[in-house]
Amino acid sequence: MRFGTSVVCALLAAVMFAFAAVMQQESTQTVSADRSLSPGLLLDLLKRPQWVLGGLSMLAGFGLQAAGLAFGPVALVQPIVVLELAFAIPFGILRRHRRAGLREWAGILAVMSGVAIFLLSADPAKGVQNPPTVQWIESLVPVGIVATACVAIGSTRHGPTRAMFLGSAAGLAFGVLSVLTKAVTHLLSTDVLRAFYTWQVYVAVGVGIVALTVSQSAYQAGPLAYSMPFVGVLEPLVAVVIGDVVLGEAVRLNETQFALEIAAAAVACLGILLLTTSQTVLSIYEDRDRRNPSPTPMLP
Repeated sequence: MRFGTSVVCALLAAVMFAFAAVMQQESTQTVSADRSLSPGLLLDLLKRPQWVLGGLSMLAGFGLQAAGLAFGPVALVQPIVVLELAFAIPFGILRRHRRAGLREWAGILAVMSGVAIFLLSADPAKGVQNPPTVQWIESLVPVGIVATACVAIGSTRHGPTRAMFLGSAAGLAFGVLSVLTKAVTHLLSTDVLRAFYTWQVYVAVGVGIVALTVSQSAYQAGPLAYSMPFVGVLEPLVAVVIGDVVLGEAVRLNETQFALEIAAAAVACLGILLLTTSQTVLSIYEDRDRRNPSPTPMLP
């Protein structure tokens, strides 16, 4: 397969992101709920060694993701990164000394199969490296508006609904971040000093901080099974669309390939449904909530 290095880096990034998600989600449950969606949440989490360990894993994941994007198109790398869901769920189960049953393994297999079908059927183009700023604006502004709306709605909810809306906002932000990361990687490889005079570097940093804050708030609101699927679906979707519109990384499909893509989406969605409705997965967090009740109740 072309872009072999990208595939390997993306797979390793998925493992790092999965480990980070589990470590960080557990840590967020020890922070007062009134810190949600504020810089104070990250400041409190920085005092927790387990969260810092997850943060280091996340940084390693971003580094591997950037390496993958340097060697291949967004449309190839991002769908592989989605496999973090398939790694995170069983890891979370093992952390709580549970055993995955047929439903859980079927869900994991379905997610991984859906991504594999995509990789076998899609043929993403390489695209351009430095598109005009106006094309960035036309793509980023609408995504920013939708993400802001998700945060606004999520901030007025609690429990699963809050986790879903904030997870959606985080997925949108991480999708934007992945495309910006590819652009920044190219700029740094061309001229390191000149890259720091470009807006892409600073917007990427800003989006990264926002994405991290919102994702941790989503983790704090409920189990990974509520928020992570929305991150997993929206992040690659946004990245592929922006990669197509801004970077010209069009995924060329004939009729057979298009049918396979639809099948891949259906299989992956089935896997996500199986995992997010698994009583084994949800019981992990119910038991923990009984042991560690939230110090500050969430407002309805």
